[in-house]
Amino acid sequence: MSSLHWLILIPYYFFTALSLYLAFALVCRFARLSASANPIAIAAVVGALVATAAPLVLDWTEISQYSWQPLVGLFAVSMTLAAIDTALMGTLGIPADAELEDV
Repeated sequence: MSSLHWLILIPYYFFTALSLYLAFALVCRFARLSASANPIAIAAVVGALVATAAPLVLDWTEISQYSWQPLVGLFAVSMTLAAIDTALMGTLGIPADAELEDV
């Protein structure tokens, strides 16, 4: 197998981190928690690293099992969570919204 196949982990990591950030933001919105963007982002990045690397390190899966089909599902989940988060932004605000307004 080519060593370039490892590059498939980059979009897996990206969409996992994005999905986790949005999921954590939604939890903060529904629970009325006052969370800023930094702790949410740190938790999402750490969670994405664990979710992407742990199955490979612990030999639960092989790199050849990472393909585009689950990646499309992960993309769909992240876009759905983004739409829900955007819809709730006006009614259930969190401090992260004001911090990310300038970005």
